[in-house]
This record gives sequence, C-alpha cells and structure tokens, in this order.
Amino acid sequence: MERSVPRVGAWAGWLSLVGILGYHLALTALAGQRVSGTADPVAIKAYYSQSIVGTASIEQFLVLIAVAVFAVALRETLAVGPMARLLTGVAVVAITVELGLIATETAIQAALVAATQAREPAGALFRFWDVLYNSGVYALEATWIFAFGRSMLGNAAFPRFMAWLSPLAALLLIVNVFAIWVGIPDMATLPSAFALAAWLVGASLGLRRIASATATVPSLQPV
Repeated sequence: MERSVPRVGAWAGWLSLVGILGYHLALTALAGQRVSGTADPVAIKAYYSQSIVGTASIEQFLVLIAVAVFAVALRETLAVGPMARLLTGVAVVAITVELGLIATETAIQAALVAATQAREPAGALFRFWDVLYNSGVYALEATWIFAFGRSMLGNAAFPRFMAWLSPLAALLLIVNVFAIWVGIPDMATLPSAFALAAWLVGASLGLRRIASATATVPSLQPV
C-alpha cells in the first residue's frame, strides 16, 4: 500500500480530534453549557442570544473536511477483503450522511442565533436542531464507529483496546439517541464523547503505524 494514504488519514484523524474537542470546549467556555432536551424559551433565548454560538459554526464547517479525509483514508486502508469492504462501505455511507446532517445543524444553530437576536419565536427551530443533532446524528455515529471497529479486528497495527472500545462507544452513542426523548441529562452523555475521542486516538495511531511499517518495506523495481 502507498504509505501516503494511511499517513494522510492519521493526520486527518488528529486534526478531527483537535477540531471536535476544540469546538466543544471553547464554545462551552465562552457560551456556557449548551441547551438540549428542553422547551423552555427562557433557556433557549439565554443561550442563543450569544453571537459566538453562531460564529463558532465556521470552525465546525472546517472540521468536516478533516473528518471526510480521515474516513476515506481509513476505508482505503482497511478494505482488504469482502467483509471488510462491506463494513467499511457501510461506515463511509453513514459518515457521509452524518457530515451532511452536521453541516445542516450547524447552519440551523446560526439561524437560531439570528432568530433569537431578532426576537422571533425559535422554539420549533430549536426542537428541529435538537432532534437532528442530539438524537439522529448519534445513530449514524454509532454505525460507522462499530463498522470501522469490526474492520480493524485482527489488524495488529491498531491498539488492542479498539476491540472492546468500538462496540462500547457504539453502545453509548445508541443510548444517546434516546436522551432527549426520555430525559437523560445532557451531562450524562459525556461518556460517549470521551469514548469517541479515545476511538479517534486509537484509529489515528493505527493508521500511523501502518504508514510507518509500509515505509520500511522496500519496493521491488524491475531490472
């Protein structure tokens, strides 16, 4: 395998991790705990009256590029057999749909800021955002993490913990799908965020190891 594919994938994975964590940590520090699973107009107005919530969308749009590169590189690296091609194909479809939904919810979040600042009703628009981002997206995220994780089994380049972390992270994300419907507190969904971060670390390390191992294998040249 050409070593540039897993190497670029590894860098894209690290950039995705930094971008995702940076976005959520910075926004929480600047705007406070996000609003989720509520219909309280006062709470919605208090959060979305802050311009930074909309401005931060720029960073999230850029992170989507890194995630797309990471996903495609991971598929190109792992799709070495019929079942692996099936699993990685499902993973890429799931992550492609998720990226489209995240781009949509990011734009909706900016629209919520504009609606709130214009003193327009934002309850229905917020509910649309909440269901999309804090429920639907988690199902797709669980799908590609589980599918990619299964494709890594037996590949010594990836850390051993990925064998149990992948199904655990997927399970935690599936639980999050129901959070806003059954009243699970937003803070209780944090374990899935930590699991996702650890999964990105493991996947990026695996890609880097594959790139390094490939670099040590001499290529055969015709004589």
